[in-house]
Amino acid sequence: MNVKFLKAIFWFYTVVILYFSFSPWVVQTPVSDKVNHFIAFFVYVILLKESYNTSYWGSFFYSTFLCIFIESVQYFLPYRTSEYGDIMAGILGITSGIFMYFVIKLTYMELKEKE
Repeated sequence: MNVKFLKAIFWFYTVVILYFSFSPWVVQTPVSDKVNHFIAFFVYVILLKESYNTSYWGSFFYSTFLCIFIESVQYFLPYRTSEYGDIMAGILGITSGIFMYFVIKLTYMELKEKE
């Protein structure tokens, strides 16, 4: 896939996450808030890794920084709440995303090597 297109998707996704994180309108979903954090950062770290080809540790730390930044800002917003559980769900999503990315890349490389 085109790298510029992936970067555009990554930045659009980042803006969407920030908008929903800081918006006074809370979107109600049928699943837990923690599941939303898990999925959001699962996708985020995969997009980051694929579009910028960062190291696994770099992807982990950049994504974790964003997760903690969002919860820190929410602490100061009167219409939002900050929870340690949200940070933990985000970090679990980040870790799972990196692991899934690693497994898929490893499998892809092994299949390509057999050809």
